[in-house]
Amino acid sequence: MFLSISMKNNILEPKIECANKIFIDKLQLKKFNRIIGTCKKSKLYATFKLPKKIKNLESTKFLPFTTKEMLRGSYPYESLCINKGDIVEVHTSSGTTGNPTIMFLTKKDLDTSNRVLARTWFCNGVRKKDVFMMMGDYGLFTGGLLNHYALTYLSVMVIPIGVSSSEKQIKFLNDFKVTSMAGIASHYFRLIEKMKEIKIKPSDLNLRIAIAAGEPYSEETRRHFEKSFNCKFMDQYGLAEINTGLAGECAYRCGLHIPHDYVYPEIINPNTGEVLKDGKIGELVLTTLEREANPVLRYRTGDVTSLNHKKCKCGRTTPRIDRIKGRIDDLIFIKGIKVYPNFLESVLWEMKKIIRPETWMLEIERIRGLDILTLFVKPLENDKKDKIVDMVKDRLKDRIGLTFNVSFNAKDNFVHKTKRIIDKRKK
Repeated sequence: MFLSISMKNNILEPKIECANKIFIDKLQLKKFNRIIGTCKKSKLYATFKLPKKIKNLESTKFLPFTTKEMLRGSYPYESLCINKGDIVEVHTSSGTTGNPTIMFLTKKDLDTSNRVLARTWFCNGVRKKDVFMMMGDYGLFTGGLLNHYALTYLSVMVIPIGVSSSEKQIKFLNDFKVTSMAGIASHYFRLIEKMKEIKIKPSDLNLRIAIAAGEPYSEETRRHFEKSFNCKFMDQYGLAEINTGLAGECAYRCGLHIPHDYVYPEIINPNTGEVLKDGKIGELVLTTLEREANPVLRYRTGDVTSLNHKKCKCGRTTPRIDRIKGRIDDLIFIKGIKVYPNFLESVLWEMKKIIRPETWMLEIERIRGLDILTLFVKPLENDKKDKIVDMVKDRLKDRIGLTFNVSFNAKDNFVHKTKRIIDKRKK
């Protein structure tokens, strides 16, 4: 029934990651029906006409979606399916625009989370022998604490440095001979600048693996990180509404493995809600299969990717999502042309000899019926600005097919989950 994983030191890999399709389909259907019954106990889903059970996984497409607005509207307790006395921990999203979304955890939820997220970290290449530095936020966000628990479940030595100063983080990287670390993708740019400032070379560090997560970034950015830190960078995906560290790349880096016994993934057409086949790009939808406190049914993540159920070279049969291309809200759609943020970033990295690609930000306005694109970025040479502007505009026109205004009034975008695209048409 089970396949073996073709990698060394696989003692921590559960057989579920290599189970065959028939077994997993039965398991997912059983868990899906249990979750439907659990959801009915909350005020959030009380108004929905949920069936008693579904007969097959294809029938999931007839179930209603859950949106971020619905979860925010259920704040603080209307998504809860159990007694408050059974909750042992609470986490939230940022809640920067209204109420945050809530993740409640029972003792069982927490234990399950530890085991499942530990599989993601193991998939990424983290091992017991590592000295690991966690740069995630240890507050209400799931990124710090829940990942920390999972890493200690693997018996990894964890330094919970959190969102300390870059200088302190680099000192600990150096002093403790840290071998693996994780943080928000854009934060690594700040570390790179600080390392140059205090004259720390990549060869001075002892790193072998780093995880950059929390926001989409291009392959060009990944290569920049790897050169700057002299180690391998892995991608990871998670979200507050479902769980952090939910999916991660294996050594072959051909997609992010999703724990198919913990969540049920779908890709839909964001405009019609139609479920798309493997390989088709659309919006990722996730259903929790193992949450008892406040499970989430068919949650529209807003993240753009595709799904692949083929067996991976590493031996895992878990489905894989492609690296996140961006957010539905950030998709640039102008004059019939679709541009994903990651592709735009890739084009900018092609011009790394004349600009600083990591500083980019795009503003879109509609003026007198016309969509105006203004790219903010920093040049490498201030005395050649006019020439660089023309070169950037020409390259963007050639590679993307759209006309951009270019401004050098960019700021260093080294902030938590950088907002790269400001679309004023939607305000």
